[in-house]
Amino acid sequence: MTPTAKNILIINGSLRGVNSNSGAVAKEAAHLLVNEGKQQVTLLTLTDPQPTIREVYDLLAGCDGFLVVTGVYWNNWSSALQRFVEVTTAFENTPAFFGKPVACAVTMDSVGGIEVAARLQAVFGGLGCWSPPCSTVVLSRTGQEAMEASVGKEEDPNEDVWRLDDLHIVLQNLVTAAAMPRNNWVAWPHTELIIPDGPWPDKGPLDMGTPRFIR
Repeated sequence: MTPTAKNILIINGSLRGVNSNSGAVAKEAAHLLVNEGKQQVTLLTLTDPQPTIREVYDLLAGCDGFLVVTGVYWNNWSSALQRFVEVTTAFENTPAFFGKPVACAVTMDSVGGIEVAARLQAVFGGLGCWSPPCSTVVLSRTGQEAMEASVGKEEDPNEDVWRLDDLHIVLQNLVTAAAMPRNNWVAWPHTELIIPDGPWPDKGPLDMGTPRFIR
């Protein structure tokens, strides 16, 4: 990994927080980034109480790249991650996201993970991020069991199944991308940033200033 330290924000969107498959992936990613990559890491667990909206904006603006981790819930990411995206939509194409690379790691039982990962990359792309090569890994229970069943065979049919060790490649590409300059990108015209004051709206109606056109 690049010797120039960057600040990577790991967003754990699991409904079970740190006590989950995604929590374990986030912990391993932090370990690899800090101990092998010599990077700075900030971990944001979305099931924890969040600081104010302005403090979350400052947290996002202060990082150089994102690793988004989530489980799969009925072919979608978690409600906690959905709420995060809905609130931070107000930060679209601002220094919170614009020009920063994003990678994702998805955990699942058996199906839906690659679709969730693809949509996550698209959503964060809409917020202003971009995806480096090989910046997605999907880890499944069935995949892990298949690998365990075929380990040691002369011709292992599961040798190319995604596994936790592949996280190293995703992180290396993320850090490489985070070191690239961001001042050459051009943003779409967008609404001027207004950072709402007040606590993080983790429940209840959400109004982030989107124009109302049906009355």
